[in-house]
Amino acid sequence: MPPKAKNLQSDLTLRFKYHKTTVVLLCQQSQSFKSIKQDLLDSIEATGIKDIQGESLPSDPESIILGVPLDKNDIGKGWVNLEIPEFDEAEAKGKGVKKGSVLNQSPLGAGLKDGAVLAFKFQKEDTTDEMDLDDDWDVVMPSYEDEGGSQSQK
Repeated sequence: MPPKAKNLQSDLTLRFKYHKTTVVLLCQQSQSFKSIKQDLLDSIEATGIKDIQGESLPSDPESIILGVPLDKNDIGKGWVNLEIPEFDEAEAKGKGVKKGSVLNQSPLGAGLKDGAVLAFKFQKEDTTDEMDLDDDWDVVMPSYEDEGGSQSQK
């Protein structure tokens, strides 16, 4: 069998999860996260969904917060915010990246691969300019027990 041709267009399939909802989007590696969030919001709205788990959809895609698994091989370990806090060089050195870092701009910069799973949630209305950095990610991964038992035939 001949080897598979490399994907020259650098397309990625990303899976976005919130509770039991999964949205699959085809994105470019260099596409901005701002654009991806808009595509995610448009996709959800196109299905007629008005809210997820009682939280209404935001009108602004910037109100969507993306998260990546702590361990991509064991998603059950939890999620962490995809956006890394940025700082100015003039500020004290600490955790984060320099402002304008490519890590926060695109899937390529964030090191996401084809088929990556990301969590999403909506920024709370009552937060001001501070980013909602709580660790409360509502992602339910399907399990065999959810299927209703054995699939063997009797």
